[in-house]
Amino acid sequence: MKRLAALAAFKLSLFLKDHADLSLFSRYPRLISADVTEEELASYPEEPSLLYADSPKVAARYQKIYDACGGDPIALTAIQLSILADMDERTLTLLREGLGTSRDSLTIETAARIALRSSEILENLPALRSAYDKVELLLQAEPGPGNFLKTPFHPDGRLASWLSGEELPDRSMQESCTVFSFAAPAPAFCRLSQEIQRIADLGAKPGFSLFHISGERTSGRRFFAQEAARKLGRNLLVVPYSSVSENGRLLAVPWRRVLRELFLTDQLLCLCDVDCSAPPGLPSQLRLIERGLAPLGRPVFLTTTEDIRILPFLDAFVAQVPIHPCSISESAALWDALARENSLSPQNLPIQELSVKMVLTAGQINRILCLLSRGSPQGPWDARDIFKLCYQVLDDGRYQNIRVVKSWSTWEELRLEPYQKQVLRDICDQVENQGVVLDNWGLRPKYPYGRCVSALFSGPPGTGKTMAAQVLAGTLGLELYKIDLSQIVDKYIGETEKRLKEVFDRAEKSNMILFFDEGDALFGKRSEVKDAKDKYANTEVAYLLQRMEEYSGIVLMATNLANQIDSAFVRRFRYHIPFTLPGESLRRDLWHDVLPSSVPQKGIDFAYLARQFELPGSQIKNIALNACYKAAADGGILSMKHLVEAVFLERQKEGKVMLASEFGEYGNLLYDLMERMNASIES
Repeated sequence: MKRLAALAAFKLSLFLKDHADLSLFSRYPRLISADVTEEELASYPEEPSLLYADSPKVAARYQKIYDACGGDPIALTAIQLSILADMDERTLTLLREGLGTSRDSLTIETAARIALRSSEILENLPALRSAYDKVELLLQAEPGPGNFLKTPFHPDGRLASWLSGEELPDRSMQESCTVFSFAAPAPAFCRLSQEIQRIADLGAKPGFSLFHISGERTSGRRFFAQEAARKLGRNLLVVPYSSVSENGRLLAVPWRRVLRELFLTDQLLCLCDVDCSAPPGLPSQLRLIERGLAPLGRPVFLTTTEDIRILPFLDAFVAQVPIHPCSISESAALWDALARENSLSPQNLPIQELSVKMVLTAGQINRILCLLSRGSPQGPWDARDIFKLCYQVLDDGRYQNIRVVKSWSTWEELRLEPYQKQVLRDICDQVENQGVVLDNWGLRPKYPYGRCVSALFSGPPGTGKTMAAQVLAGTLGLELYKIDLSQIVDKYIGETEKRLKEVFDRAEKSNMILFFDEGDALFGKRSEVKDAKDKYANTEVAYLLQRMEEYSGIVLMATNLANQIDSAFVRRFRYHIPFTLPGESLRRDLWHDVLPSSVPQKGIDFAYLARQFELPGSQIKNIALNACYKAAADGGILSMKHLVEAVFLERQKEGKVMLASEFGEYGNLLYDLMERMNASIES
């Protein structure tokens, strides 16, 4: 860069010989010299091929700037002065002293006076404006509406470093921006390859075009842009929108650095996560983006979330590229390819089970595999442990209106009739075989809606509805989330639907089982509209019907009042399992379950307990636990006396008065309890 700096120093010296005190030369001997002649300046040619005849790479880079300036002597002098200022920080102070300016700065007026060594040029405003427009981006002119003649340039070293062969981006951008090289090794698996080729073919056409890549974060939007750039044989500059904006509004200084970088390097731009929801809003910011990028005449990639629209606000050609969730086969291929990239053996991973049950983005899969490779790189890994890791990666604080229900129960603990258990196993089979039926057998296109795996559990309290949901979740390895209806239902119009939408949207992205307990509060029958209250209550039900139709996950609903559920909801449930009070045989099994041999006991008549009391499983558990505490405080041995008293108190809690005679041969065991109760009442 010394040759360009020397050109600037010669021009500056010749100007100052005629317009400044000669004592100035003695104060800046390293920058200027009173001995410089016109002949010496002429020995330094302006043309890049001659100036850098011995350095083709520098010559080619300087030729780009030379062409951008159109050979304009004022513009070229401004460039050369900026290089001199980069190499010696005293240059700007010298310009202030020598030209009598008010501050240390380089302006187009300064460059014009030095280039032509005449003040008459200042009267030719069109020529000055033309020169300014050619270099204002390269020299990062101070943004604002001020007089362009006085607008300072900001030499920041980027031109000098780039001309000297620097390959890295502008130093001020290196912390937030990255460059993807098209020469990097190609990935082992690339989904949407046909769509990538289509976009690459469009991008190969001359002129400015914009490719809007929308989708969920970590869904592969940047990867799509990288692969399209690879096919175009161009490096890709990846710039987060947040690094060039504040509250959605473009910031002039960092944005203009990006534009300069694109001009210098011929890279393609991927502007990531564009979000202009705050004022002044999306349209105005998009027009600023278009205005800055259109002159470059090359394709640009913009990535956004699914809800942002770009096409209506721009004049340029825009191609929409939605990144949809992975299909089961694509997910399996991603697990396989990314496992190999993370030096893991795909054979040790339950890839098929993961791809069927977990709807994950490419970025989330890669994150999970990175964690596995760091924790236990050799494997093998249990599917349940990987599922837990998946949920940890997915848990970004989105679960506000729902809470996880731990799934400790097993099939052996779930005491139901055989046909009820078979229906539950059918539900598991349907989840496990979605890939076979929908994808391998080609049925997915024929069922765009109604793919939700849903079941209605109805019956009296305590009959095992919640336990059945826990067993399903445990079998499938998925987390069970119970909807907190107190946080969902709202008295204000439209709020309930809004919160339900959030729940379903989050559930679709989180691979959870949604469990609506006491669901009749939400899924009640629609009624005839007699007032506004009925109208909006029906709207909530209609919205739920719609989301049930569109939802593709797993929904379970438990209710004690099946006759209160809207018939349209019942039709949309794939399965309906009535839970009834257990028969005598099941009750005997339940009593044995809750009072195993590990409990110290003597003389327990299980046949009597099962025959005498028609109780649901939850009450049997409560009675057994209360009786055990009584026994622990009364000698440490469980007897029928403790159990009979616990049954009596459980029924009394429900408001049912039982006589000792109803306890048959064990009724006499209640006399002590009744005497204590009567004594308490009399006192």
